[in-house]
Amino acid sequence: MGIVDLYSFRARIALVLILTLVIATGVLFLLNQWAERAIVKKVEKQRAEFALAINVAQRSITSDEYVRTFLKQEKMKDATSFYVKRILVVREDGVIVDSSNEDDRDKHFDTLDYGTFEQATDFAVLTNQNLPYKVYTFPIETQVPASYELVDEPSIQKTYIIIIFSDDLSGQLRDTSTIRLLGTGSVLTLSVAISLFLIFGFIKPLADLVTAARRVAEGDFDINLTVTRQDELGQLMKVFNEMVKGLRERRELEARLHRAEQSAIVGRLASGIAHEVKNPLNYISLTIDYLRSKFAPLDQDARERYTEKMDGIKDEIKRLDRLIRNFLSYGRPLNLNPKPIDLRELIGGILALTTEQAEQQNIKMLLDEETKIPIIEADVERLKSCFSNLILNAQQAMSNGGKLEVKFNPTNIGLEVMIIDTGSGIETQNLEKIFEPYFSTKETGTGLGLALVKRIIEGHGGNLTVNSVVDEGTTFRVWLPLKAMENGEEKIALEAMPSI
Repeated sequence: MGIVDLYSFRARIALVLILTLVIATGVLFLLNQWAERAIVKKVEKQRAEFALAINVAQRSITSDEYVRTFLKQEKMKDATSFYVKRILVVREDGVIVDSSNEDDRDKHFDTLDYGTFEQATDFAVLTNQNLPYKVYTFPIETQVPASYELVDEPSIQKTYIIIIFSDDLSGQLRDTSTIRLLGTGSVLTLSVAISLFLIFGFIKPLADLVTAARRVAEGDFDINLTVTRQDELGQLMKVFNEMVKGLRERRELEARLHRAEQSAIVGRLASGIAHEVKNPLNYISLTIDYLRSKFAPLDQDARERYTEKMDGIKDEIKRLDRLIRNFLSYGRPLNLNPKPIDLRELIGGILALTTEQAEQQNIKMLLDEETKIPIIEADVERLKSCFSNLILNAQQAMSNGGKLEVKFNPTNIGLEVMIIDTGSGIETQNLEKIFEPYFSTKETGTGLGLALVKRIIEGHGGNLTVNSVVDEGTTFRVWLPLKAMENGEEKIALEAMPSI
């Protein structure tokens, strides 16, 4: 049996049964030893008293002394305190001529509570009686002593020595059997209690396993059972965790496949838009510049209003141009160009560029300058676009002022950047949608900003998550590996899907 098998439920039950057998055998052996010694001791004492009783009765028959006198000589003043309850010398007619109890003399045997005289002298009857005492009768033919004052009786007379003996040995055997039964029952009860404890301890975690299985059936793949056992149930929980991990990886892979399909669709759409819209926009922009310079009114006020209108048109053209470029960026392969980069320096530069806007909105910006962070390899321009987007979104969420804080959490394999704001927050139903293409809560938003940020972060082999509470703030967590993925392309292949 291996080391791991010793922790199995079967091994524990077998061990309990073996220990129960050993303990039960040991207890019964000790009880038998104790009972044997107690019985032997009682038998020896009964034998000694029985022999002494017969001796005293014989001596009283062959002398003029009474049984009581000999008992005093043998220091047995109270015969009833021993196994011998009565020592009787009885004539053939049943009259007691001598007794260990002086009050029994000259009484008939039948007046005592030990049956009739006929029964006492009938061996067959005595052996069949189930009484708390034993009657032992010994017929003896002796010369009648003068003290018996037998008138007109022959000198040789049959006399009976009757010993009333307590049947304490039967009680001792019954007590011994009871003690043995109690001892065995106690051991078996203890064994059952230990077995039930092991069984309940084995079954109890099954409820957690059933609850976890139900959560997985409802689509929650983030569950992970804590394995603290090494028996069959512990192995089952390990297999369950592996299964859930496989399902989680499959779901993530399916999500990436879905995003890849969306990227392909958007890419084709962006190419069409670029060809159809970009060139006309350039022409319109150049035309606006021409109109602004050629047909500007001479009046100063009219010129300012005219210029303002032209600038508004130019801004809208720029916005459309930016939208097209976002489409193109989202649909194209990333083709990253990783280089060593200090994220603190990069983010600090972005914050410096937005300082004026932050001051106007009464936003306090804090950058973690104390935490020591590693240098990572990433595409500088791509990450600058990502963090610019996240910081601008945070500032826009704090129109009435607040605090924007950037923290770092380095690990052995990467670096986590936390962008925390105290803005309006994101509603719960929108948290899972904000990374989807074309979803936006802003009236002028294109819905591609966060989608593009997530794609760039994942293209580096990282991860982007968000936590938010309405009216309290939002936290974006960006985790990046120390070294970006090769070529920055999402390596999605069906053969790479985890086995479940």
